Amino acid sequence: MDVMISDGMVLSQSHAELAKQKLLQVLAEYHQQHVDQLGLGKARLKRMALPTLNEALVYSLIDVLLDNGQLEQARGWLFLPEHGLAFSDEQGKLWQRIAPYFADDPWWVRDLAADLEEEEVTIRSVLKKAAQLGHITAVVHDRYYGSQRIQQFAELIRKFNQNHGGITAADFRDELGIGRKLAIQILEFFDRSGFTRRQAERHILRDNGLF
Repeated sequence: MDVMISDGMVLSQSHAELAKQKLLQVLAEYHQQHVDQLGLGKARLKRMALPTLNEALVYSLIDVLLDNGQLEQARGWLFLPEHGLAFSDEQGKLWQRIAPYFADDPWWVRDLAADLEEEEVTIRSVLKKAAQLGHITAVVHDRYYGSQRIQQFAELIRKFNQNHGGITAADFRDELGIGRKLAIQILEFFDRSGFTRRQAERHILRDNGLF
């Protein structure tokens, strides 16, 4: 019988195929439910799709899916090839007007629509597509940061985890000079994404492969 072996663990090819389909199914469902997110980190996908299967085997299955083009990966995020695609011509033109807004600060859909004098539904649609393409990231519903800022926040969290074993909302607020509410929104986003997990008042690094 054909088998798959990883880190001393064995999985039959028939079970490997079922496991791969489960990974793809769970990711497809995530895309449908979270249209403003690029995808999932491999650790979180493993927990959602195949929580009882050996980690090394699951990661090997993910590698196979990446190699054969059934999955794609960007900055640690896994997503289906059809997820995201490109802007339409009209969306692309509007995104060129929107992109400069995301150099530093976060924007709510309603505020951006008002500033650009466009309909909220139009702006929301373009921002969701931009998020699928990895240009921006939704920290809460309808509030986005440029992805380069999210990357900077992730590096700050890594630094605090290395030096202090975790980061608190107060630490994050003070380092960035932002309000406590926004600091909490950002840290809770990182928890939801699987990058960190909350332990008492601290947020502890969980999946260093993200961001």
